[in-house]
Amino acid sequence: MRAFETSGFSVRGRWLALLLGLLVGVPVPRPAAAQQNTNAKPAAPPETVFQPDVRFQARDGVELALRLWRPETVEQVPVVLQHTPYLSDETHLRAQKFVAAGFAYASLDRRGRGVSGGDYVPLENSGPDGADAVAWLAAQPWSDGRVASMGGSYRGMTQWQMLAEQPPALLAAAPTASVYPGWDFPQPRGIFLSYMAQWLAFTDGRASNTQVFGDVSYWRGKYERIHRGELPFSELARISGAPQARFERWLAHPGFDSHWRSLNPSAEDYARMQPPLLSITGYFDGDQEGTLRYYEEHLRHASADIADRHWLLIGPWNHAGTRTPTRTVGGLEFADAAILDIDALHIAWFNHVLRGAERPAALAGRVNYYVMGAEEWRHADTLQDVAAHTWSLYLDPDGADATSVFHSGRLGAAPPARATPSSYRFDPSVVHGAEPVLTSGPDTYAGHAGAGRPNQLFFHSAPLPAARTVCGQIRFQAHIEIDVPDTDVHVELFEVDAKQAIRWLGRDYLRARFRESFSEERLAQPGRIETWNFDRFWWTCRRLEAGSRLRLVIGPVDTPDLQKNLHTGGRIGFERMEDARTATVRLHHDRRYPSRLLLPTVEPID
Repeated sequence: MRAFETSGFSVRGRWLALLLGLLVGVPVPRPAAAQQNTNAKPAAPPETVFQPDVRFQARDGVELALRLWRPETVEQVPVVLQHTPYLSDETHLRAQKFVAAGFAYASLDRRGRGVSGGDYVPLENSGPDGADAVAWLAAQPWSDGRVASMGGSYRGMTQWQMLAEQPPALLAAAPTASVYPGWDFPQPRGIFLSYMAQWLAFTDGRASNTQVFGDVSYWRGKYERIHRGELPFSELARISGAPQARFERWLAHPGFDSHWRSLNPSAEDYARMQPPLLSITGYFDGDQEGTLRYYEEHLRHASADIADRHWLLIGPWNHAGTRTPTRTVGGLEFADAAILDIDALHIAWFNHVLRGAERPAALAGRVNYYVMGAEEWRHADTLQDVAAHTWSLYLDPDGADATSVFHSGRLGAAPPARATPSSYRFDPSVVHGAEPVLTSGPDTYAGHAGAGRPNQLFFHSAPLPAARTVCGQIRFQAHIEIDVPDTDVHVELFEVDAKQAIRWLGRDYLRARFRESFSEERLAQPGRIETWNFDRFWWTCRRLEAGSRLRLVIGPVDTPDLQKNLHTGGRIGFERMEDARTATVRLHHDRRYPSRLLLPTVEPID
């Protein structure tokens, strides 16, 4: 979703920085060139024909525009399409790689953006326009009638909306780091991202407002004014210059309600999707949740043979890295094996599904994932096959108040028979310095900069006697009691190795009013102990070293990057700081109310 695609939604302090076989299963012979003598001198890549302003009419008569790159050849070729809300010049270099591989490449400007006509409505209704573009491209004299789609972030979402339209000529799709409206943006878990104003400002109008968008200090100042309580969150668009009507349209839907559900494919849409699919995301991708929700919804509703043609690739990448992987992410360093040429992978996969070429080695399984620490790729048939065991660790204050790293509770194999609840108090009117206590995602994934901040609870496991591989979605089941009708609770997990190096493993957070369902609000009853299920940790895979300990941290959501909860139970985002209430959060952890951490592991638990 990031315009420059450097970090996605997950980075603290900025948010700048997720089928049928060909011709219904009929085998297609390889092109003649693939059957010739392999010792022959390879042909020179074709010249590129570039057409920067190609117009066609959508079904409602609106004139849309795309940029087109195609080989200068008399042969008809398949077409690869991206549908973007950004300027199509962004893909010029990538397009030429596809031309060299014998494809035409088209970049469609989103309705109301670039040189396309009509009105732009963010996140909404790109499916019909995408389907009309597919039909138009398939009918061109230089096209062989077959279209594939690709693109990341917003451009991943446009593919899913287009797939719901079932354009007949669309024979393959490769959505990457795909935004899922209402689920991972703009209000994951019912908590709005401050970044949504910044992104709306960037895409306001036909051109991209690059300098305004990239002014980190400008936006940081606006976020912090709201965080300090000078103004309610609802004023963020007004004081920043973001489009007010669009901001308010989103703000009216904090839960994952019918508005957001209408923007995403339905169960019937998923069941009717036919093309082979390749989904790509990363362990540090802010749109991993969106990518995996699309993936899991498709597999849930598709027939077995169609689901078998959906590949998934998960690497140690952030949002931008799902397109251009790097060896270092947030202070963590990976081996060369982690660096894949994603454009080359797309070309190889399109050749596989459209031309009958061999499947790329990187996609040896239906699920393909990188093991951090072991620094190797592994493959499985399903996500559930990756880790068959569950490692349960129960919270035990062990006589400590658990309020600091040095007076922490422990994570053990069983809950204590009896234990005094651990607790913290959080006053949202108090701002703890320039850096927030806990955030929606760290700037760095190496270290624990917030370990000394107040209002947190800490629990450590014993050192591991042997290496153990955690692969999958971590969960935390907590028994929580609060004395206000609403608050936000954040959970974060780290590995602390034998040399005291710290690596981030994941996080989740919940707003009390959405603790039971992200679709419906229900305020908490003060003084009542309830089970909170933190089950939206990002999917990860890391080999924990022998001697490592786990560090679990529980505390408030307190960051300028997220809409602040003032604990009143009123309409969040419209409350004023003078109405704020201090919340006491009590974490219960005994045999009657066992709070526990659940980790999926590859190795069996002794």
